Amino acid sequence: MMDAPHGQISALVSLIANAAKVIEAQYATSCKPVVPSLDDTTPHPFDSDVSPLALKTAIQTLEGACAQLCATVARPGDTILNKCMNIYEPACFEVVLTSNIPDILQETPCGMSILDLGKKTGIDPAKLGRILRYLATKHIFREVTPDVFANNRLSMELLSSNPLSSLAMHFADENNKSAATLTETLSDPDWGHSCAPEHTAFNKWSKYPASLFSWYEGATPEGAKQGARFGVGMLGWGKSVEASSVITGFPWESLGENATVCDVGGGIGTMTMQLAKAHSNLLLKLQDLPERIEQAQNEVWPQECPEAIRDQRIEFKAMNFLTESPIKGCDVYYLKNIIHDWPDNKVVDILRNVRGAMKPCSRVLIHEYVLQRADRVTEGDSPFEQAPEPLLPNYGVGRIRQYALDLDMMVMLNSQERRLEEFVALGEEAGLVFVKLWNFGEMSAAEFRLVRDE
Repeated sequence: MMDAPHGQISALVSLIANAAKVIEAQYATSCKPVVPSLDDTTPHPFDSDVSPLALKTAIQTLEGACAQLCATVARPGDTILNKCMNIYEPACFEVVLTSNIPDILQETPCGMSILDLGKKTGIDPAKLGRILRYLATKHIFREVTPDVFANNRLSMELLSSNPLSSLAMHFADENNKSAATLTETLSDPDWGHSCAPEHTAFNKWSKYPASLFSWYEGATPEGAKQGARFGVGMLGWGKSVEASSVITGFPWESLGENATVCDVGGGIGTMTMQLAKAHSNLLLKLQDLPERIEQAQNEVWPQECPEAIRDQRIEFKAMNFLTESPIKGCDVYYLKNIIHDWPDNKVVDILRNVRGAMKPCSRVLIHEYVLQRADRVTEGDSPFEQAPEPLLPNYGVGRIRQYALDLDMMVMLNSQERRLEEFVALGEEAGLVFVKLWNFGEMSAAEFRLVRDE
């Protein structure tokens, strides 16, 4: 048995205080130089901008240290019991989102009674009030006066006009219900050790015999509905995890004039459009399955980025990255959130197909979570800068999303997020050599080049 080091509580409190000072100083530099109150429903500029790395790291330190401090000082049974009872949070999310509570509350920003909410939703007012009070106690919504609730800074993210509400419904609906069958799936003598995408907790719950991808592509009316919702939700995901940090965090300008970047499996080109607008030196290629490319070329880009079409800086070409190579001879092959959807053997196939298109100086940039370990190592042995002691070296709760998404991949696809050494090994198997890890504060990018013959 090991006792906590003397002074750990004070050290965690010091980390919290110092992180708070950094956060306040960062907010003071914005055009709205205050940290908004939870009761403030007006968006802050930092809510949509890419956060400065110093602000992002300070917030992660604060989140991790607060959680670790509470876990340290509270009775262990209290902490475990609270975590067990977190199962009610997604259930409450599904209720308020399905009944459009955030949108209804916008009708009366000063607050609406549960009686009026009950009339508008058809839900028993007393039961709805209990659900809203639980969420308000977790700082989502606020109880203005007894049984009168209003939106706050957090619940505004759940408005139907915000893509994050669609993502919240994905987690509260098919994801949460699938996760409930995880034990049953792992203990199945056939499925438990399988990496097949049709042997998942999602399949146990849905009774659907094929992969989540085909479910979302319209195998059933319910699957098509959830797939459309998930597509919208991905916009909210990208904003929340600041995926666009790659636009400023990677040296695109150094590639030179008319450098070519191929977005492999890029969907409608959300990231490619951002590259087009931020880096005029780039010539862009967007590749995905035919229906996504048709949507991008004929609907999305003419509306959202017509200048790239006008200036002939974007090329659209359909492909299946599992069986085909992308456009040959590009300077960068960019894969965002592609690899984590597939088991190792399929990842190697994808990377080999990319390798077949590369020229000697081409780079491959794999942009997604790179999992950090929770054990502290000698400083020079970690690819990431470790959090200051006594905080967990991976920032603990401050960076919990990468581990939550890893479980999401297991539950829904039988795939995974990966550690850097796993990326390196898969790249080597495909004939690529690892060059550098680009850390953007939450997501990262692993850069690879061709293995050069001796």
